[in-house]
Amino acid sequence: MKNIGLLVVAGIGLLTTACENNLAKVDAISAKIAEKPVETSKQVEMIYSDSAKVKARLTTPLLLQYKTEKPYDELPKGFKVEFFNVQTQEIQATLTAKYGIRKFGERQIEARDSVVVINQKGEKLTTERLVWDENKRIIFSDKFVKIVSADKIVQGYGFEAPEDLSVYKFKKLSGEVALDQPADTLQNNQ
Repeated sequence: MKNIGLLVVAGIGLLTTACENNLAKVDAISAKIAEKPVETSKQVEMIYSDSAKVKARLTTPLLLQYKTEKPYDELPKGFKVEFFNVQTQEIQATLTAKYGIRKFGERQIEARDSVVVINQKGEKLTTERLVWDENKRIIFSDKFVKIVSADKIVQGYGFEAPEDLSVYKFKKLSGEVALDQPADTLQNNQ
């Protein structure tokens, strides 16, 4: 009788352990599925507007949408954002990068890899990482940033500016070099 009771207890133990292992496997598989994009879109154009006035236009050859706990879009093949003057509807600056992540909750796009911003004055910003805050309409970076204009080169760490790059400030300026050559020569050398 003791042997039968022992077998029943051992059987129940095996069944509950087996269920726990299966649940762990199911959770692991579910996590892998959640990491895959829910939607894939090609040749995407997104318009950011306010009161029927275009503020920005984002284009990308590929957009992967993830519906995780914190949903986001991935722009793995690069993207371009054109920033508009809301009154005149003219392009004020252009941002390009080889990779991006758009975070829904924060309403920010993190641009990575060969990030370039060129404003209407022809000033060119280069960095490896930059964030565009869609709500505040600013761009910022904690990485090394270089800005080349017709008359000077400015570089440093910790940068912030309006999205049109009309003015900018560095947290840690590492150098500013005045250029003696004309703007035409500078443009041809870049």
